Formats: sequence, structure tokens, C-alpha cells
Amino acid sequence: MTGRPQAIQRFVDAAARRDFGAIEECFTEDATVTDEERTHRGKAQIRRWQEDGRKQWEYTLTVTGGRARGADGYVMQGHLSGNFPGGEADVQYDFTLRGGLISHLAIS
Repeated sequence: MTGRPQAIQRFVDAAARRDFGAIEECFTEDATVTDEERTHRGKAQIRRWQEDGRKQWEYTLTVTGGRARGADGYVMQGHLSGNFPGGEADVQYDFTLRGGLISHLAIS
């Protein structure tokens, strides 16, 4: 895997636009997202996770790096800035891909 996979780039772009339908389409039907010690399962829960987070906080993501992890993974580093507690945070997105879509995302 070279460069940022298309599904991940689509996810980053859709999140920046707050296009929740496009975000949902980046994931497999049975995808999971783990963020802030909670796991969201399936497209509907993943969409709600994004919608609820955006209702609560205004923030922007700046991608600061990334690298392939094996044949089906990608680890992306990012910097968040916004009106959440602390105002800034460095985060890591650990993606697993299947069939050109995101099947798992863990954010730490």
C-alpha cells in the first residue's frame, strides 16, 4: 500500500465537510470505530458518532503523517484544534481496510 488509501482520504475529506452520509459510505456494513473508550458498530452508529461529536464540538483535523501497516492497514497521525477541553490534541487513527472500505478505526 503506497500513499493514503482512497477510503481514508474520502473519510478525511468528508469529515472536513461534515458530510455525514459520505462519511458513512467510507465504512463496511459491519465496521467498528473505537474512540474515547467507546465502540460504535455498523454504519448507522458510526454516522451518529460523527453527528453527535460535531453537535458537541467544533474542530478541525490537520493530517500530520501516515504510514502503511501491513497489507490492509494504515496509521495516520493528526492534530485536532477546536473548542473541546484543552483546545488541541495530537491523535492517531489506526485504520483496517477491507474491500476498499474502512472495516475498523481506532482513535487514540
